[in-house]
Amino acid sequence: MDVLNNPKYSYLIKKQPFYYKIFKTLFYYYSRTVFKIYTPVTVQGQENIPDDSFIACSNHNSHLDVALLSVSTKKNYNQMAMLAAKDYFFDSWIRRISINMVMNLIPIDRKVNGVRNFSIENTLSLCKAFMDFEKRNLIMFPEGTRGNPGELLPFHLGTAKFSIHLNKPILPAVIYGSHLVWPRGKIFFSWPKRIKVIILKPIYPGNFLKEKNPSKDSIQEATKEMTEFLENQIKEKTKLLYG
Repeated sequence: MDVLNNPKYSYLIKKQPFYYKIFKTLFYYYSRTVFKIYTPVTVQGQENIPDDSFIACSNHNSHLDVALLSVSTKKNYNQMAMLAAKDYFFDSWIRRISINMVMNLIPIDRKVNGVRNFSIENTLSLCKAFMDFEKRNLIMFPEGTRGNPGELLPFHLGTAKFSIHLNKPILPAVIYGSHLVWPRGKIFFSWPKRIKVIILKPIYPGNFLKEKNPSKDSIQEATKEMTEFLENQIKEKTKLLYG
């Protein structure tokens, strides 16, 4: 079955069921309240947010970072999606439905012996369908996991690769303070702290593709150059914030 015709993923492709939308909307406004009253957030650079779909990304030190990127870009949880391991979040219908009540998840399969049972082409197709409907957006963390505050892990190529194949810009951001409010390894929030989010200028894949109809080698080279540029942009601001 074509992945776009699979009813399991229909909520990603078209208008979502009412009960999905209402829970995501409520959770979004709860997050906004937390970031206004409990742990005040200052946002710079909102003028850099594109009018069309984008892939938001940042340094990653806390589970709060997803909500921070959503609230800082003024996109509620109906308008955002994240990639999630298919074998964990989608093969269990209870987990799939419960998690998708508050956040849109798009399946990506983890490699087993170098092979994906759910192809990357399927993931890209779902991402494109999701983003093309009402200008929705993705969140990706190029480090791949949460790192230590102020110490960026080497960026993976995935964010740039998706940007090029989807023809969507990357919207970089730098987050400071989320690690103080909800540190890695902690179950509950810490004492209230101020958080700062700086949104940088969008990075467009067309600026890295040197050919109108690029070859596979050209796309790979553009992916590496785009990843390096993205990493340097975030690293430069991270040093200024973290010292």
